[in-house]
Amino acid sequence: MGRDPAEVKVAPCVQVVAGATKGMAEDRKALIDSLAKPEDALVLLSEILNYDFAARPVDAAFTDEELKSINGLQGLRDKVLKLSGIANPTTADFVKYSGRATTSEFPMFLGTPAAIADQMEEWFGETCDGFVVAPNVIPGTYDDFARLVVPELQRRGLAQKEYRGSTLRENLGAGTPFGVHAAHSAHGRKGASAR
Repeated sequence: MGRDPAEVKVAPCVQVVAGATKGMAEDRKALIDSLAKPEDALVLLSEILNYDFAARPVDAAFTDEELKSINGLQGLRDKVLKLSGIANPTTADFVKYSGRATTSEFPMFLGTPAAIADQMEEWFGETCDGFVVAPNVIPGTYDDFARLVVPELQRRGLAQKEYRGSTLRENLGAGTPFGVHAAHSAHGRKGASAR
C-alpha cells in the first residue's frame, strides 16, 4: 500500500549447499540433515510462530482455539495445516510438516558452484530480484557461499564486486522507505536517521 510496484523487490529465502563436486555437496547435505534434532525444530517453531511448543505434549492435538492463538507467521501454520491434511495437528505434525531445522524448509540450490550459479541465474530476473541465503549450518554456510559461489556469480555479472551506496537499501535501488518522508517532515532530521 502506497508503494510503487516497480520498486518492490522479491528476494526468496533459499539454502545453498556447495561442493567442489556434486557428490561432495550431496555428502555435505546428508551430514547437515543428520545434525537436525526435534528439539531444534521446537525452538525454531516457537520463535517464528510466537507459541511455546515445548510446553505441550508432543502428540496432543491442537484445539481450534489454540491454533487461532498462534500469532506468529501465519503462513507457516497454514502450510502445516495444508501439508498434513489434519484440521487439528499435533506438535509432532508441526515438526514434521513445517520443515523447520531441516534442509527442506526453503528451496535449495545444491551442487558445484557452476551448477548453483546456473540455478540462481534461472530464477534471477524472471522469478526474483535477488536471494536471501539462509544458513543451514553455522559456521560454514556463508563461508562456503562467499568462497565458492560468489566468484562464479561475479563472473556472470550476477553479483556485484563494488557497491554504489553505503546502505543495503541504496545498493538494492529500493529508494526511500514508505512513510520516511512523513516522519522526516514531522520530526525534522531525527526522523531521517531511522533509515
